[in-house]
Amino acid sequence: MDAGIGKEIRVGEVEAMTSKVVRDILKYIEDGKKESGNTPLRTLNAVGCYPLAYRTFGGQPQGNGRLDNGLLETAFGSHYLLTMLAGGAVIHMLYEEPESCHTLYCDGWTYHYLDRHGLAEHGVWDRVDYQVLDANITMENVDHRIYYSAAKPYALEEEAGLAKESDIPVLFVDADLILKKRHDLILKNPHGIKAAYGHLEALRPPCYTDFTKLHFPDGYRLPEEFRTDLPAVNTCLMFFNDKGLLEEWCGFFKSLFLDNRLPWEPDGETISQQLLGIDQRTFPMIAQAHGLWGTDQLEAFLDITWDPPCFYDNHTGKKAEWHYYTLEHHPEHPDWLQDITHTWINKRNIERDIPYRNYQGCMMLELVLELRPDMEPYLSTFESLKPYFALLKDYGTIENMLEFNAVRNRLDKSC
Repeated sequence: MDAGIGKEIRVGEVEAMTSKVVRDILKYIEDGKKESGNTPLRTLNAVGCYPLAYRTFGGQPQGNGRLDNGLLETAFGSHYLLTMLAGGAVIHMLYEEPESCHTLYCDGWTYHYLDRHGLAEHGVWDRVDYQVLDANITMENVDHRIYYSAAKPYALEEEAGLAKESDIPVLFVDADLILKKRHDLILKNPHGIKAAYGHLEALRPPCYTDFTKLHFPDGYRLPEEFRTDLPAVNTCLMFFNDKGLLEEWCGFFKSLFLDNRLPWEPDGETISQQLLGIDQRTFPMIAQAHGLWGTDQLEAFLDITWDPPCFYDNHTGKKAEWHYYTLEHHPEHPDWLQDITHTWINKRNIERDIPYRNYQGCMMLELVLELRPDMEPYLSTFESLKPYFALLKDYGTIENMLEFNAVRNRLDKSC
């Protein structure tokens, strides 16, 4: 890979040198690989179109569920699409073992949308599976106004079954997350633990309420052995050596998602409480029931707690010097390269701050083109990506764009 860094890449009809910021990211990833083992890993994304049709990644209501091409372009959005593709391209760079496999679980709408652009066959995944979600998730049995992560338990359960007879761990990766170091460099004991999660979440209103006050499916009774006072965990990264534990969590997850439709129109607070209550609070309950919570059998990828609007270091209680919203560096400390980028936390600001969005978009597009230059003709067919192709064609490098004020490399926090 080192020999390829800095090579010329073809963008549109002109030649453009790879930007220095992208070369630095690739060198950081490559240097990290030299310190890592060669443990294979099964990685997966899970994406469904119906929830994206109802809600853009900025959280606004989206139409009435009709899934025409224009709606899908808006729902996926340039930034969301590029993050998913850049994340997958980097995963292939990190995990080159023949046994490693990166899978996209999606519904039929997503599959056909990506296939129209050639990405079902020429994308960043080794496998694209839409049968699992189409067979289990319908507009009738899942309330997509709320449970727009319904794909997660079905995808993970399927992956657990495929990996059950092997020693290969399973890692779920959110589609809006880029992992830049292998799991065995970030986790302290990757081979000896049962599972790992992203990080802790502060359990307080308005996002969280008393778990027993959530709306459950008709006739549902929460198992008595489950403690409802445990912390919440961010499930942006979920790692499992123990496939049985994974399957049990998925079963609990599904029992609360399926046929659990609110009889009224939920407001934003209700949506957050229902979604996060199930997505982020069920795993600690399962772990506690097995005597694992609070033991060295579980790890967090990041030893921090998200307590909006700040992160706190779990050891010192001080604000953590780590931020979700940058791709390559902390905005005030460009020498602090990061192992994990989760763009979710500042997604609304990124949407509104177009110069910064263009900076990240060009960087992620360049990252994909550097790692997978064969994808250029397929990516160029997306309307939402044409502005980034145009910027790269006009300016050549991101550094040139910065010099001419075409983009901005730090988020305007006043947005």
